[in-house]
Amino acid sequence: MNTRWPLYLLALSALLLGSCRSLEKKAVRSVADMLSSPSGAGAFTSDDDPQLIADSLPLALKIFEILLETDPDNHNLAAATGRNFVMYSGAFVHMPADMLDDELWREADEARKRAKNLYRRGRDYLLRALNGRHEDFLALLENRSYDEAMSLLDEGDAEDAYWAGLAWLGMASTDPFDMELAAELDKAALLLYRSMELDDTISGTHDVMIQLQLTLPSSILVNMRDRSPGTAEFMDRYYAAAGVGDEPGKRALYHYYRALALSEGADPSPHITMATAVSVKQQDAAGFRDYLDEALSIDPRDHPDSQLLIIVYQEKARWLLDHIEDYFLEGF
Repeated sequence: MNTRWPLYLLALSALLLGSCRSLEKKAVRSVADMLSSPSGAGAFTSDDDPQLIADSLPLALKIFEILLETDPDNHNLAAATGRNFVMYSGAFVHMPADMLDDELWREADEARKRAKNLYRRGRDYLLRALNGRHEDFLALLENRSYDEAMSLLDEGDAEDAYWAGLAWLGMASTDPFDMELAAELDKAALLLYRSMELDDTISGTHDVMIQLQLTLPSSILVNMRDRSPGTAEFMDRYYAAAGVGDEPGKRALYHYYRALALSEGADPSPHITMATAVSVKQQDAAGFRDYLDEALSIDPRDHPDSQLLIIVYQEKARWLLDHIEDYFLEGF
């Protein structure tokens, strides 16, 4: 077990003390800051036992929420709470639902509904954090004053904007028939592009950009560009500097290689995204296998800080290979 788990035992002890009304706000803030720090997050991502994390995260999430009730103006804690809800929903609710056998479709449907609610919960905490740091952010976003809203965000908001956009897309992917939600996805894309403008080295950024280019309806990006000239200008400038034109496939390939470079080959997710978003669409079974073999070639032990997600994504890669006949008409 990871040695940083005592952090969470400390948090639980703090809550018990708080129930006796003997914990001062300063102590709550100290525990909250510890949990929302990179070392606190590392207690999850560096573990090598996904089931342990899946079993323990619900309690940890409630600890985050209780601490946030005690210290509601702690915007970093709100953001950390949101990120952990999104991670839990994606890795331990949504992804397993997609891997259930067809005869378990009712269970899969219920799990996706749960994942959608968890994504929403995470997104709302993240938006709360951004609005707490920048008054009127949410009002501007809701009124579609996109450039004004995005101008409020600075480099310190980049990661939270990324996770908020990711959560929004996650919600939509669990329920493609929610038309009201689909109509808001230009906001998700807006947050993701603003995050990339502020810091394009955040883990996961380029993987999700592959999906934006290849799986998001083009009308959503068109709407975003029309409503946010500043974002459109950034996109044109960014891709021009990278030597990439307007073609979505070429932009996706750029993001794939950028993701591999930033992770130094330690992230299996871009390989899986290319397998499902590119190879399946092209009915290229050989390419599908090649991408997934690349994902499986990564040794989690070589990357202890991120081995949890490597293991989780590799489980998905193995499942995809085991079900290759579901994705190709022939040649598999």
